[in-house]
Amino acid sequence: MGFLSRLFYNFLLILGLISLSPFWVAYLGLVPKARAGFWKKLGFYPPDLRQKLSTKTKPRLWFHAVSVGEFNAIKTLIPELAPDYDIVISTTTQTGQDLALRTFPELVVLYFPYDFRPVIQRVLRLVQPDLVIITETELWPNFIDITTRKCRIPLILINGRLSKRSFNGYLWIQPLIKPCLWQITHLYMQSQMDADRVSELGNLSPEQLTVIGNLKFDLIPTVDSDKRAFLSKLLNIHPGDTVLTFASTHSGEEQLLLESYIRLKKDFPELKLVLAPRHPERLPEIKSLLNGKAISYSVRSQLSEQDPNRQPVVVLDSIGELLTVYSLSTIAVMGGSFIERGGQNPLEPLSQSVPVIFGPYMHNFAEICRLVGEGRAGYQVPNQTELMDAVTGLLTQPEIYHMVAENGLQLIENNRGAKEIIHKAIRGYVKIKASHAP
Repeated sequence: MGFLSRLFYNFLLILGLISLSPFWVAYLGLVPKARAGFWKKLGFYPPDLRQKLSTKTKPRLWFHAVSVGEFNAIKTLIPELAPDYDIVISTTTQTGQDLALRTFPELVVLYFPYDFRPVIQRVLRLVQPDLVIITETELWPNFIDITTRKCRIPLILINGRLSKRSFNGYLWIQPLIKPCLWQITHLYMQSQMDADRVSELGNLSPEQLTVIGNLKFDLIPTVDSDKRAFLSKLLNIHPGDTVLTFASTHSGEEQLLLESYIRLKKDFPELKLVLAPRHPERLPEIKSLLNGKAISYSVRSQLSEQDPNRQPVVVLDSIGELLTVYSLSTIAVMGGSFIERGGQNPLEPLSQSVPVIFGPYMHNFAEICRLVGEGRAGYQVPNQTELMDAVTGLLTQPEIYHMVAENGLQLIENNRGAKEIIHKAIRGYVKIKASHAP
């Protein structure tokens, strides 16, 4: 990032901090999740974390994943790298942080720092990475500038994507984003369309970009059989049951989806529903909506072996159980796609031989959406009527259902391979860094 770009960007940061400080103070005071990791995001870590960071016996990789979706993409990379490298994982959200800690309790997990230069400098001194790996579309100018230009640490972007909406938004600040992209050592993009957009935005050379597909195809989820049996009993879902899962739903679309469920239940009286909101803290809102529609339901967190589910609808307000729920499901409807949120990743249900249905707004997963359509592994529907038609078609035509389910597994198998490319790249960049060390 050039001097004038750095100056202008940091001027805007300081101006925004000063002018919006009353609102930020109020926001931090009123919203608990906004306070999560506040001091850690300023680079103030507890003594035990500083001690872990100071103990560096091998080359260190710093993986950054914003939240749950990005973390799920990178977690398949880490087990094979852990024997040879010290690994640090950062996230931005509390849900991402919690999942990373549960998945890799032996690793250092921290919050990604705020993009202020003194904060970034402090954190880089503590972490001492030999390579930084950022996931998807995380472009923080100060972090990238200090990491690559001042500290001479290679930084790569993996599983890169740039939706049409994000591309149009970045065009407004292209003078800031272009030099930021120039400083990234290499960008590994999901599709040619993503590569073309980022190339146009940053005026990048072809040598700086590689299209490798989506890393999430290499995440082969395995469902623990004991956990599956436990959830089966707890949720009262058994072989032969017809289960519809509304996955990762958002405010504004549950109304439509629940209306669809009510109508479908007239034709399929035994139809069960798992409603999994993207943000479990929205449980009071979900309960109010269900009560307003006179739908009988249970809440996952309130169930126990002594008191399992006895209702046709379960609200999944837990973290880390959705994959297991998919394995118990008949059809998965992806949330975030019936309102303009950009959709959710449909690969997990596909990996469990579960056909997927999603709405018209899948711009965050446009390439996967295209592949699912071409591979006949699921359906994209424009409205509520066609959503119900798609569900009805799958439930009444077993031969079509099994074909779509098998196509989903084949789609995943056909698009694997990005993990090996990234592994090779990581090892190569660490060797180059070591060879250039003084």
